[in-house]
Amino acid sequence: MRRSVSILALAALCAALSTPAVSAQPAQPAPTAPALAAPSLDAIVAKNIQAKGGEAKLKAVQSMRMAGKVTIQGMDLSMLITTKRPNMMRQEMQFQDKKIVQGFDGTTAWMINPLMGSETPQEMTGPQADLAKDQADFDGPLLDWKGKGHTLEYVGTEEVGGAKAHRLKLTKKNGQVQYLFLDADSGIDLKTTVQVPQGASTMTVETEMSDYRPVEGIMMPHALKTSINGMPTGSIVVEKIELNVPIDEAQFKMPAAPKPAAKL
Repeated sequence: MRRSVSILALAALCAALSTPAVSAQPAQPAPTAPALAAPSLDAIVAKNIQAKGGEAKLKAVQSMRMAGKVTIQGMDLSMLITTKRPNMMRQEMQFQDKKIVQGFDGTTAWMINPLMGSETPQEMTGPQADLAKDQADFDGPLLDWKGKGHTLEYVGTEEVGGAKAHRLKLTKKNGQVQYLFLDADSGIDLKTTVQVPQGASTMTVETEMSDYRPVEGIMMPHALKTSINGMPTGSIVVEKIELNVPIDEAQFKMPAAPKPAAKL
């Protein structure tokens, strides 16, 4: 089961809401500590998978519903994320009387965003659609990364929240690059960074994960902090996680556009 079902998804939504206040800057490489010898990538990944509960438990999860609260620029938004194997995803964020919805049904990525002036469902294309499809990968990037066609490199170590972390560079089959920071002692995920295209430039979205708690034997973060180009943009508190819940797949499909009101 994707260890970061919420992580990239929520980071992307925080980025979307915060972008007007953040200018895109060229990504700056994070400092790394010198390493005498690179540890085995297979060993690091295996430790990470085991720290989260083990491959068998992760793959036994077929669906997930996650509820919580997102705080962005002083605004509190309720959040609901629903996911189902193999790659279906729906996110909802409620702000006052407005609901922002993003979905992917395995083929089409779409969004409803009344804060942008329209409640008509819109199909997403280009980098925005690619990011939504990536978020819908139920198992995340590390589980079976070789079979997915990704490449993985050991970059070095870096301190994250006072803990030593292995820094891995993951280049996905589609060319997207992510950096994953795994606790050197426990193996658990501490931080991810991803570059998101924004016009002619890119913005670097960083997410730190903490407050890990077991959910049916699987360790999942219940607190997240996001930043864009080094500027804090939001925080996420996960209040409830349900696994293997019945889910109607129809909710992942893009709704039909509302019909125009009849003229009197």
